[in-house]
Amino acid sequence: MQLGDPENQKPSSSRTATKRQKVELKPGKGLLDWIRLSNACRLTPHNVRSSVDQDELSKHNSEDDCWILLFDMVYDVTQYLEFHPGGVPELMRAAGTDATELFNEIHRWVNHKSMLKSCLIGPFHGKKDKLKPAMESPTMS
Repeated sequence: MQLGDPENQKPSSSRTATKRQKVELKPGKGLLDWIRLSNACRLTPHNVRSSVDQDELSKHNSEDDCWILLFDMVYDVTQYLEFHPGGVPELMRAAGTDATELFNEIHRWVNHKSMLKSCLIGPFHGKKDKLKPAMESPTMS
């Protein structure tokens, strides 16, 4: 049996593979830096809420104020944007909307609850079908 280059192999399932695009992060913006920062303090100026609905979530869709929905919990990821290994535009694809599907495409193995615990806004109690879908391609705001 010969093993080929994994970059050139076709996926074994009927699903298409999603190639991860990483960007060069600025000094002090790596994973360990994020862990140190997020363990040191709460990283959102907002208090934890009892619930967030679709109207409130959708208002927070800019690089200066970026909330995302992941698995029924809302996070303020504004401070995390510069630490995201895929770059700011990639994370902005889901600003103000449900990021769960995009997250699962690339980061299914990541413990988002631990990584974003200091960014938690609260549980989502709204209508997901009223949210704008996450964007197909990255754009800057």
